[in-house]
Amino acid sequence: MKIWSPDTGDDEIDLTPMIDVVFLLIVFFMTVANMITAEKIPVEMPVAIHSVIPEEFGGRNTITVTEDGSIFAGTLATDLDGLEAILDAELQRDPKLKVYIRADRFTEHQFINDVMETCAAVGIFNVIFAAYQTEN
Repeated sequence: MKIWSPDTGDDEIDLTPMIDVVFLLIVFFMTVANMITAEKIPVEMPVAIHSVIPEEFGGRNTITVTEDGSIFAGTLATDLDGLEAILDAELQRDPKLKVYIRADRFTEHQFINDVMETCAAVGIFNVIFAAYQTEN
């Protein structure tokens, strides 16, 4: 009868695959973090006394209006005609399109009104605005 005896070999765990996976995760998270911060056009947000954080924010197309009236669809600089074309194409792709407008606190209201009219002309009526919430 054969009796079991412990193996006397040098059994070590190879950590190379685990180190590779950890390195790839680090690179992935660094890349994603860089992309998230690069997507926003810097604006000084207005403060609203009665602002409310929306329950469902995700899935909205972001439109940014800077102080001088420049318009950005996401990070793409455009004008009102270009914005209308972009929104129309997005609306064809997603009939339930929602828009998130970020405007600088010093932007003249006429520029924001033009963006709202462009959204309405295309058929987008689900629009929210970005604002800082005050603490009461």
